Amino acid sequence: MTKTLLSKLVQKVNKENTPPGGWTEEAKDGAKAAAALGHKLSDFSDSGDDLEELNEIMDLNSDLYKHLK
Repeated sequence: MTKTLLSKLVQKVNKENTPPGGWTEEAKDGAKAAAALGHKLSDFSDSGDDLEELNEIMDLNSDLYKHLK
């Protein structure tokens, strides 16, 4: 059994999970936004519907909060 450093394993997994065309700016921005809330992009659905819902919840100017004004 060979030993692999964790950092090398992480690099390998990241390389395997990179989309063929690379990461789009939109995907990078989404990952940053998710990380800012303590989440990973993989915590959300591929369709992005739940990210849109979260964005609406986090936006205090959304229609969800009109009744509080």
